[in-house]
Amino acid sequence: MSSWGDLVGQAASALVGTLAGGAITVHVARWQMARTIEAQARLAASQEAANAALARNQWTQQRSAEAAQRLLERLATLYAWLPSLPDVALAEPRLSVQARERCASALESIRHGMQTDLLSIANDRVRARFRSLVRLCYDVAWRSIGQENRERQIRDVRGYLRYVQLSLEAVIDGRPIPDDCEPPALERNDSAAWLPPVVPWHWQDPADGS
Repeated sequence: MSSWGDLVGQAASALVGTLAGGAITVHVARWQMARTIEAQARLAASQEAANAALARNQWTQQRSAEAAQRLLERLATLYAWLPSLPDVALAEPRLSVQARERCASALESIRHGMQTDLLSIANDRVRARFRSLVRLCYDVAWRSIGQENRERQIRDVRGYLRYVQLSLEAVIDGRPIPDDCEPPALERNDSAAWLPPVVPWHWQDPADGS
């Protein structure tokens, strides 16, 4: 009987060990599966967030580029009539009345663009530059600031307008915008026209319309 009892005891011990080992194995497997599922869920959430951020960035870039293109078109019209900018508030323009009216209309167009299209541009530095340009144009056209030097007035505005154009083109192309610089002071002793610190090569090209 003693041998039989020992055999039963050993078998029972082996069974208990097997059951315990199996339970531990199942527990470990479940724990590993839970960790895997959790990791996969985190990865999926992270990927989804990254995709959403990329989509937002692409949408923002596209929206900014489209707005910048519309603003460039407004500026191109003003650029064509800049010589009449100092005439806008004059009863008797130095150039033609028609040119004065076209210039005033173009000036109103960029002011309207500042209140509409400009708000779609994400870069706050570009927005600030465009607003500075509108203020500069109104200082010449309606406030007659710097009127004792008409030709320099026009060249100052032209230089800053083209600087803003370069900034808008950078928004369209997704390139870094030009460095910051202060707009021209219309009332100053210097007779040289205002230029930004870095001037693109094509500014000196007659075909560029300078």
